[in-house]
Amino acid sequence: MDTVPLQTFCLTIAYDGTQYHGWQRQNGVATVQAEVEQAAGRILNQPVGIHGASRTDTGVHAWGQLARMEAYTTLDPLRMRRAINSRLPGDILVRDITPQPLGFDVHPARRKRYRYLIWNSPDRPMFNRAYCYHYYRPLDLARMQAACRHFEGTHDYIAFRGCQDHRPNTTRTIYDCRIHQRGPLVMFSVIGSGFMYHMVRTMVGTVLEIGRGHWEPQRIETIIASQDRQQAGPTAPPQGLCLQWIELGTPEDVQTADAGEE
Repeated sequence: MDTVPLQTFCLTIAYDGTQYHGWQRQNGVATVQAEVEQAAGRILNQPVGIHGASRTDTGVHAWGQLARMEAYTTLDPLRMRRAINSRLPGDILVRDITPQPLGFDVHPARRKRYRYLIWNSPDRPMFNRAYCYHYYRPLDLARMQAACRHFEGTHDYIAFRGCQDHRPNTTRTIYDCRIHQRGPLVMFSVIGSGFMYHMVRTMVGTVLEIGRGHWEPQRIETIIASQDRQQAGPTAPPQGLCLQWIELGTPEDVQTADAGEE
């Protein structure tokens, strides 16, 4: 390796999370990180570490996961991407590989966007059932849209945090939160500085409770102020959630960085 330079790359990765126990490498189970590391290692003929910007949970999908990779190589990034993809299973795709200066990292992120899909119909979905949550009860979209606006701003969102998340900083900024509908498909999207474990899915579960008339839209403010997870709605299933994109930040953004979430 002495004559081959050490290079740093940023990878943009899409994956169908159905068959994986999340992004992060774990012993004895299939994960996205392990699959990409194995494929890259075979192509580059060396051990390769891939470090993601977000640790998506079991069954959660991604279109714009970002990851850092360091390797001793002179291989052209386009050829490298095609070669790695040839070794990956069909449910993982490296969409882009871009050279970066040494010292580049994918932490912290400045903003992230998640989307959650709900199939709102008495009949279950057929061809996209792995990518949306079937919710058969009638929903009032106007109530749900009103509820989404109450999420926006900088707040302590500990009431929406999963029980496995023990990070002390639970304050996040939600820049945009909205919901709209196309036929039976209801699309919830949120952009924030970061998200805690199960936070987005609990937001969705709470908005669904409002949409079916169980609570009023103003309930969101009450839940945030309570700092009590028991006051929020249920955690929606993972298959409807997709990490859409990540905007990288600077070291000054580290106070709201999330190495792990959803």
